[in-house]
Parts: sequence; structure tokens; C-alpha cells
Amino acid sequence: MTKPTREDLITLGYLNPGDCIARVPKRERKIWLTKSDKKYAERRGLTNQEMIAFKKDMLIDEEIIRDHHIMAAKNKIEIENSPQSHYPAW
Repeated sequence: MTKPTREDLITLGYLNPGDCIARVPKRERKIWLTKSDKKYAERRGLTNQEMIAFKKDMLIDEEIIRDHHIMAAKNKIEIENSPQSHYPAW
């Protein structure tokens, strides 16, 4: 999987053209720790709050990558449906 580029983040609305840092839209994310999460945290010496923060970061990363794949698929469809794609000389 590839990480989204700066242009992708601008297109998706996570980043404005002059910004240096991406901002994630405010979404309510309720995160629960399962037994396996608690065991994982215990093995690595993490507190429950650190584990929740870790899971939240992973969710945000997955959302950004999912949005990137959606946008890439949309761009691919636009390119395949363009008149230029039917003429190999272009």
C-alpha cells in the first residue's frame, strides 16, 4: 500500500494548500479494548489509555488509506473514460 501524497490529502480535505500539517475531520470514534487488546498491551507494557490511543491512530491511518484508494479508483475511471484513452497516438 502506498501512502497518500500531499495532493491527495488536499483533494480529500485533510490538508489546505498552505498547511504544513494535515488535519483529520472531527469524527466521533468510540474505541473499546478487547481481551486480546488488553493482552497485547500487557505484553508490551502499555496502559489502557496508550492502547486506546494506539488503536485510534490505526483507525485514522486506515481511513486515510481507504480514502486514498477510493480517490485512486475514481481517477482511474476518469482516465479510462476520457477521449484520449481511446486514441493511442495521444
